[in-house]
Amino acid sequence: MSLDKEIFWMQRALDLAIMGSGFVAPNPLVGCVIVKDESIIGEGYHQNYGEAHAEVNAVNSLVNPLDIIGAAVYVNLEPCSHHGKTPPCADLLIKSRVKRVIICNMDPNPIVTGKGIARLKAAGIEVEVGLLAEKGEELNRKFFHFQREQKPYITLKFACSQDHFIAGVNGEPISFSNSESQQLVHKMRAENQGILIGVQTAIADNPSLNVRFWPGNSPIRIIIDPSNRLPKELKLVQDQEPLLVFTKRHSETVANKKWIALGDKNPIEFLDALLTYCHQNNIQSIMVEGGTRTANQFYTAGLINEIWKIEKHIKLGEGILAPILTDVVFEKKFIVGQDNIWSKALLPKLSQTN
Repeated sequence: MSLDKEIFWMQRALDLAIMGSGFVAPNPLVGCVIVKDESIIGEGYHQNYGEAHAEVNAVNSLVNPLDIIGAAVYVNLEPCSHHGKTPPCADLLIKSRVKRVIICNMDPNPIVTGKGIARLKAAGIEVEVGLLAEKGEELNRKFFHFQREQKPYITLKFACSQDHFIAGVNGEPISFSNSESQQLVHKMRAENQGILIGVQTAIADNPSLNVRFWPGNSPIRIIIDPSNRLPKELKLVQDQEPLLVFTKRHSETVANKKWIALGDKNPIEFLDALLTYCHQNNIQSIMVEGGTRTANQFYTAGLINEIWKIEKHIKLGEGILAPILTDVVFEKKFIVGQDNIWSKALLPKLSQTN
């Protein structure tokens, strides 16, 4: 089997996996390709949380179920070996009598890691791990970070003018988006389980913080409100969607809205407690869309993993300055519409667990 062909089939599995983006969290993105006689005979991906995994959908796509006997399976993440919302995929592959399983990445989830591979090998199936591993890490970086670091993956997104202002004088909201960049922002929202702002941004903008311009699930809204200033008439409080409000002293639950008291902590301790709550409640990724104060607090605390900056071709001259991100180098630039430049920065990992 040539390496080029194996790379092609694994890339196909990765391409399939990303089709579940916005729908499968807190599960990882997984695609699966079944190959026999150097031809793809079946493929599938994890489409919705709680539903069939990629391997199951690939097996179910076969025209003749017996064709899988002796086949090779390309999957970007180690097949699960435990009973969750669905049966173990490793057992399905064993029962199907496949010959080889080629895996992009091991699953860092301690419930799974190594166990699926061990079960396949014990059944006499050839297992190879590491093909296109870097691409697999990039695809599931949020899931992997959550499992390894025991905290959510944080993406900061902010928009500003060419002269680095995010709002006008006295916080006057200014639109920096066009229809194309709005779609991308909502795509990013769908790719995160939570979306976070500070209470002042909530008061100034009265946002909905949901997904409207892209397919996918809306993230849970999170508000940092130490002094319990969030007005009850805002959309976030009046609508029917879940809301988490983190305060210092106020606790309250009204339907699916929760006010959670974290105690009288300094800003860094407050954020640590907030992220601990999110970890305990399996919120694996958070998009920070808050104002400059909130962004600077996350950055100063070393909690940001990825930054997106949207720059509009206007100059304000004065107003509220954008976040101060010293030593950040934005790597990727592209034009969105006619007037927005998007830049991306990946921050170095503070720790790494192999």
